[in-house]
Amino acid sequence: MKLKSQIIPLAQVLSFAVTMFLAPSAVSATKYKVLHTFGAGQDGSVPSGPLLIDGKGRLYGNTANGGTGKCSDYSCGITFELLPEDDGWWKEVIIHEFTGGKDGAIPTGNIIADPAGNLYSTLAGDVPGQAAVFELSHGSVGWKISLLYQPFVSPGLVLDHAGNLYGPLGPGKYSAGAIGRLSPGSHGWSCRQLYSFCHSSECLDGDEPYAPLIWDRSGNLYGTTLYGGNGPPKCPGNLGCGVVFQMVRDEHGGWTYRILHRFASSPNDGQNPVGGLVMDASGDLYGTTEGGGPSGDGTVFKLAFVNGNWQKTVLYAFPDCADGCIPGSTLVFDKKGNLYGAASGGNQGCGPDTCGTIFKLTRQKNDKWSYSVLHKFRGPDGNFPWGVVIDGKGNIFGTTESGGTYNAGVAFEIMP
Repeated sequence: MKLKSQIIPLAQVLSFAVTMFLAPSAVSATKYKVLHTFGAGQDGSVPSGPLLIDGKGRLYGNTANGGTGKCSDYSCGITFELLPEDDGWWKEVIIHEFTGGKDGAIPTGNIIADPAGNLYSTLAGDVPGQAAVFELSHGSVGWKISLLYQPFVSPGLVLDHAGNLYGPLGPGKYSAGAIGRLSPGSHGWSCRQLYSFCHSSECLDGDEPYAPLIWDRSGNLYGTTLYGGNGPPKCPGNLGCGVVFQMVRDEHGGWTYRILHRFASSPNDGQNPVGGLVMDASGDLYGTTEGGGPSGDGTVFKLAFVNGNWQKTVLYAFPDCADGCIPGSTLVFDKKGNLYGAASGGNQGCGPDTCGTIFKLTRQKNDKWSYSVLHKFRGPDGNFPWGVVIDGKGNIFGTTESGGTYNAGVAFEIMP
């Protein structure tokens, strides 16, 4: 099973001469370690989103399959915790096994935590219309699961300081999805839809958000959509090439939706961002696109607010798949301001596809960036990586969708 971020078909891209904005360096000297191999016994299998790391170095994640549930031949998935032990090994603890009943099935996407340590994420469901937002809270004995809202849910949640959840929630006015807010109350959680998307074939404002939103210091939201925005002739196909958007809160509690960039706005522009955005201390935005660029293999981009306008630049255009291509993850910063992400490409030998890479972009003088590969997956050590997270010491953690001993994915660490 391949999850959506790996199987979304890219629209055909125009053919351009291969151009590298910055030449990639050799694979960096780092140490790679498999922390856990999924797929043994009643363990989870097929990790289905990036990890969450807490202040104590514990890791949390979802798997779309595995466990003991009976909702399908592959079971219904789990939410897990990985605990570092004194001897350098890691211990997996299954927080919840989904059964396909009242607790739903197939957890996917990012996990977030509130200050009390409660976890929130999303379910894809095993049949149409059963997607949901769920909460895992600390009970008197173990963890307690609650479904907060369903259906019409996509992965990508973020919390505010008041404990409200924001993300792709609800059908919207046109049954094409919406950005919504889930708020806790005495009678449960209620959903308010803040902006409704229209169908990609009709709408320049974007369609199908598929990544977590982020906040700025003023309480405004930023995100990406996979489709919508520019269509033919700028963007091949009829779905559109995606957008970067901003949602600004007004003094009356309402929200204004603004487009910051429509992809495929120039011949070498990126196309179809699957990952979300990250913001630096200056308020500049960074992200990736699965397609576009001179060779059609994807880009890393920056959006900066300059003289009253948002200006987009390409930090790196993937020239081919030898050292990575088709990046589908949200980037992360380290303490020095360097960027890290996951991509396809790299080694051959993982079925019909390449196995994937973890890459680094190092900030140079004059806002130039150099690209390097931290790890190329081979299959036994993992295959198809999701995004990564970084701890305070600069160690990098992530999961792969498949590969490993049982071809059911791994959790890994890269030490600089």
